[in-house]
Amino acid sequence: MKLLIQHTHRPDEIAGVVTYIDAIVPGLNACGVETQVLSTQTKPITSWISEILWADVVHMNSNHLGFALLCKLFGKRIVIKYHYLFYISTHFHYEQMSFWQRLKLELIQTLPKSNYPLKWKLHTFVKWARLATRLGTAILSDRHAACSRFLAESHSFPWQVTALNYPIESASGQKILADLDQPYTFTYVGRLSSDKGVDLLLRAAKLIEAENFKVKIIGSGQELERLTGLVEELQIQERVEFLGRRSGTEVLEIVRSSLALVVPSRWQEPAGYVSLEASSVRTCSIVAKVGGLPEMAGASNLFFDREDYKTLARQMKACLDDPNRALERGEFAHQYICEQFNSEKAVRELLELCN
Repeated sequence: MKLLIQHTHRPDEIAGVVTYIDAIVPGLNACGVETQVLSTQTKPITSWISEILWADVVHMNSNHLGFALLCKLFGKRIVIKYHYLFYISTHFHYEQMSFWQRLKLELIQTLPKSNYPLKWKLHTFVKWARLATRLGTAILSDRHAACSRFLAESHSFPWQVTALNYPIESASGQKILADLDQPYTFTYVGRLSSDKGVDLLLRAAKLIEAENFKVKIIGSGQELERLTGLVEELQIQERVEFLGRRSGTEVLEIVRSSLALVVPSRWQEPAGYVSLEASSVRTCSIVAKVGGLPEMAGASNLFFDREDYKTLARQMKACLDDPNRALERGEFAHQYICEQFNSEKAVRELLELCN
């Protein structure tokens, strides 16, 4: 089989889609599948056409309607994988409903308020056009997959969407207390934006300020200034360290030496790849119960309700009180990803969709 894998990212871009493709291509090649990877962001349309003609099946990783139309024009089957939320209305709140109910809610929630400026009112038509583009691409696709069961369900499509997990391999050997930084560290990795909930981690840290621990924040974003101001307001400067952006190798090293990873998201995370990375280095995760995060973390890790930083503080305190138990949780999480998120399983399930 000749499989063309499409995405819309640049080569130097840090994105879960690129991570997924980099992880799955070697497994496909090992199964005798010929692969080519095409970025429709950087390659000209002539390359699109030549590579579509080469392929037996096209594996799309975006909602690129123009590319999907070309695939159908040349009679190619499309297996599409969704990595992001399909509807704006599911960004912060999600409940199960039928496709037509979901579509109606989406249209209502994108309507402008009466006091909006004209340019914001006109932007509603842009939102509807983008929705139509996503729906058009979905209709043209032959098979559908998503990066978590939550994301698959949230589409509410009248056709099947299969959960196709990210493949991830173990990145470290056994882990003992001596491998942990002293004082014990809680680490956050991701964008510094309000929907990621980093302020909740800081407020939780304030509640347990009598304990000897550190909070490391890895990432950059528009909320950096506000978050540094909050650290000063809460008077926890000696506990918190902003590390900025780091390479993937550095991130894994820091997470491995941490007592726990904290993922305090407010929005409905489609999957939450960072919790898988923590499990790959045998580190416990404390995650918000939103979107696909609990599914990625597995039952052995710790959870708290969205916005509930008091429970987050209690879970952090539990790790500080019993670090050996936190290590056990990390070990169980590692076993979980080895069973459910290995490359062989991801490749097999993708090939089943392609065939």
